[in-house]
Amino acid sequence: MSRWGNALPNREEQVETKRKAIIREAARVFSRRGSHGTSLDDVAERLGVSKAALYRYVQSKQDLLHACHQEAMEIARESMDRGEAEGRTGLEKIRIGMADYLREMIGAMGVPVLILEENALTGFQAQEILRLRDEFETRMRRLVEEGIADGSIVQVNPKLAIFSLLGAVHWVTKWYAPEGSWTADEVADALIEVATRGLAARPEEALTARLHR
Repeated sequence: MSRWGNALPNREEQVETKRKAIIREAARVFSRRGSHGTSLDDVAERLGVSKAALYRYVQSKQDLLHACHQEAMEIARESMDRGEAEGRTGLEKIRIGMADYLREMIGAMGVPVLILEENALTGFQAQEILRLRDEFETRMRRLVEEGIADGSIVQVNPKLAIFSLLGAVHWVTKWYAPEGSWTADEVADALIEVATRGLAARPEEALTARLHR
């Protein structure tokens, strides 16, 4: 039997936890200054560590940018997993998944404007992120098709519907301020309710999110 009954994280888990914390903090720095205006020195200063310590987890700024994009796509995947597990219709799955995605992106990731800066990546790293985005968008389009089939979503072009929805969601990173009066939860619930209302075959008579009241 392992010591402490596996209650404590092993070394690999501790390293991964630290790396994830670095990635999410880096996303905040990139969002404030832009990817081109941010150096590894800036990230290290924000984290309160030396640049040498930072190199234990990432090899370059490009690697760190790539890791931030990977983290965003992992959040997207996990959010849609939740949506598909909890939703009863195509529309519910989209609403649950996208609200969770937006909540994590502007909460845990600290308003990552960098997700709109895909041109900052090059080579195989750019190709990988574009592939993951295509897979995510394809998954979303299938949910629109599911919603049309089950009657929860109006007849609509799935590709156009998802482009419109993702445009509204990702633009939040341009205007949302974590230090403002609206919480990530409030914004996620209210915006997704509005952004998906046009998809609903039978929209509710009134909006129910707290920011709309």
